[in-house]
Amino acid sequence: MYRRIYVLVVLVISLSVSLGSCSKKENIITADLIENSTSINFEKDFIDLGRLTSGEIVTCSFKFKNTGKHDLIISAVTGNCGCTIADFPREPILPNQEGQITVRYDSDGSAGIRITKEVSVLSNTSPATTKLRISADVN
Repeated sequence: MYRRIYVLVVLVISLSVSLGSCSKKENIITADLIENSTSINFEKDFIDLGRLTSGEIVTCSFKFKNTGKHDLIISAVTGNCGCTIADFPREPILPNQEGQITVRYDSDGSAGIRITKEVSVLSNTSPATTKLRISADVN
């Protein structure tokens, strides 16, 4: 009986913590940002990671430049699965300034296949979403 109550309490606390973390307000695309849209130029939008051993974790970077006249605001960078995680600048990138998006790929569970993973970059550009890709042969 006490165990069920304990599990229920832990579940309720976990749920409230996770819901609270989703309400963070970061850089969000608004009408104002759309009016002040800019352009982004990536040095490359595809990186071949070559041959990997299953379980290997690798990182790569996509370098970019704000080639527009307004500040570049990157709102989100998301991978198409949990094995691909990206880190990106949270502060505005001024015109003619450069930055990079670092992508971390965990090849665990991908043995014997060629993978292609996609990372979506949401920003105040037109179009608002830019797709970056990585690929590798996992042994």
